[in-house]
Amino acid sequence: MFTSENISHLLEVFVPQQRETLLAQAKKYDELLDKLPEAARFVTSKPKRTRGILALNGASGAGQSYVMSAVEKLLRERALVLPRIYLLATRPPRPEEGYKNPYIFVREVEEGFQDIYNPTVIYRYSDIYYSYQSRPGAANAILLADVQAAMVKIMYLETVIPALLHIKTTRIANIPPWGENLQIVYLVAPSGFEWLYRLLNREPSRLKEERFRDQILGRVNSSIGDMQLAVENGILCVINRYGKADQAAQEILTAWGF
Repeated sequence: MFTSENISHLLEVFVPQQRETLLAQAKKYDELLDKLPEAARFVTSKPKRTRGILALNGASGAGQSYVMSAVEKLLRERALVLPRIYLLATRPPRPEEGYKNPYIFVREVEEGFQDIYNPTVIYRYSDIYYSYQSRPGAANAILLADVQAAMVKIMYLETVIPALLHIKTTRIANIPPWGENLQIVYLVAPSGFEWLYRLLNREPSRLKEERFRDQILGRVNSSIGDMQLAVENGILCVINRYGKADQAAQEILTAWGF
């Protein structure tokens, strides 16, 4: 059981007001977690899907990438493939990132968006289904060809809750709202203090950087906002408990209808 003691040493570099904000957000996290419908309790079986979009999102630090790798492993064991919708992203790639890892990184040019790793590839504005800000300074776009493919087969999409809810309820580019053909799962840590611990302990050496601390505060705030939306819209959650990523992966697959 995580308590404030587990994160006190990580909070020392933050000014008192920021520490109070983070602790308050951890408390808010627990309040919201209590209101989220947990997939393991509400889903026993669902009809097998043949088309549509399966989506996963989670609070920063919930372990989304690690759990998704466990999901992919389970799918391989069943000889199943889940094609991914790769978002266009205008932010610069980080050192460990690359082409389709995790995005198609682009720069905006006169004709549209140029793939920085394949400069001859230009995605024109007419190729875009939906574009949005995933967070301040980070623009993403979903390609029209991908959502058209999802109208005849299952596709996987990983992006923020506001964007997922928008395409779930809104007609865009002559494509009807996705409704029940978009199944969203929200991944969470078991408690607010454990959530903060995972997030702060990811790169503890960087906590001394003021800019990095500001990024942490921004991620915490946006995660709470997304979690509030998940509660308001009754989105199923899966809890990623320590050392039980395989269990979380199986619960995600069950919620998706596998």
